[in-house]
Amino acid sequence: MVPTDGTTRRRFLAVVGASALAGCGAIEDFGGDERTTIRSHELPDVDHEAGPRRRVAPAVPVAIDGAYLGAARDRTTDLLAALPTPLGPDEIPNGYVRERLLDASTNASDALDEARRAETAFASMQELRRAREHARYAAAGWRFVDAGQSVASLREEHETATAAARSMRSAYDHLGADPVRAALVHARVERALERAADGEQPRAPDDGSALLTVAEWGEETESTRALLEDARHLDSQFRASLPSDAGTVEPRLRRTAETLLSTAESRLSTLPPEPTADDWGTVERVVSDLRYEAEDGLARVAEAPGPATAVVDATGRLAHFDALDRVQDRVESGDRFRVESAADVHQYRETALDALASALADSPAPGLARTILTDAAGRVWSADWELSRARGETTPEQLSDPVASYVVATALARAAPTASRRTADTLASA
Repeated sequence: MVPTDGTTRRRFLAVVGASALAGCGAIEDFGGDERTTIRSHELPDVDHEAGPRRRVAPAVPVAIDGAYLGAARDRTTDLLAALPTPLGPDEIPNGYVRERLLDASTNASDALDEARRAETAFASMQELRRAREHARYAAAGWRFVDAGQSVASLREEHETATAAARSMRSAYDHLGADPVRAALVHARVERALERAADGEQPRAPDDGSALLTVAEWGEETESTRALLEDARHLDSQFRASLPSDAGTVEPRLRRTAETLLSTAESRLSTLPPEPTADDWGTVERVVSDLRYEAEDGLARVAEAPGPATAVVDATGRLAHFDALDRVQDRVESGDRFRVESAADVHQYRETALDALASALADSPAPGLARTILTDAAGRVWSADWELSRARGETTPEQLSDPVASYVVATALARAAPTASRRTADTLASA
């Protein structure tokens, strides 16, 4: 049984912190002689193209029209087609400025490729929005040179889109039949509208370039337009899928969010103290990471842009509490997440991938679980990226960060089914 008070955990972390500072070998995260090295070519050979973030891509339980995605692709390619080929010093003499536009063009093309390879339509939608933003940056910058594009006209376009987003947000109705499905769709719409309606202005370029100022405004304007269009499309598609007698689920969403937030807040007293050791090992890294997301993440729930987002975010916070409990149980039973060879790193990674696959397949509320698992998959991707940078020989201590990420991902994945079931049950009874 998981302890319900923080006494044992606080005592353990106090011992860990004091011992680490004193150099006590009994609780070190890594075994073996301190001169032990691991050859980088023996570490996992990761394939980012088929990595965990692609296998656990973000999704939304509503049909996204292929024609809508096609229009976003066309918008991107039209923007890129406005650029001269090649874009060289004759067109833009300033090498730094020219490089910024070329980078944006490349990033747009890369995002288009990612959108084509995306495992879900929603992930493709996200990548296409990125593609549009980068393409508009490059196109607006070139239009400044070629046709005198002004900030004033872009500012007006931006303000029009922002006002439309605010209007949609103020009149938004949380319709639904299945409360879990409704929460997942409405959360995506709420987030998109929040970003589109904030009216944030682009930062001024460091070099004060008028061309890059226009490019920044182009990117921000396109981002606002794309977010608004995505929100409208998701809302329209979702409404079309509902029965004619579907009513509002907003009160149910609000009650559920309040219940989950209250549950999470009641668990704050069980959190272990923040590790204070100067030289953290894997245990301290894992505990600190999960602790931070469990505690500080509650502020995001309280400040969520809408009740659906609050429900989804609260589910994630409770999963972090559950994951921390799992880690603490392992630590208290003697697990130090030790690494003595490359085989250990392989094992941590395989365990994380297995946990992701099992949670995705076995969760009673897979849509809710996926919102947690995309976070866990991102941590595996981050660890993979760190390992891919290793060259020559490395030490167990230098592998602490990626191993910690694998451990956190495993704990989150194993906590996801319970957290998502809790939310589904609360929605059903709210």
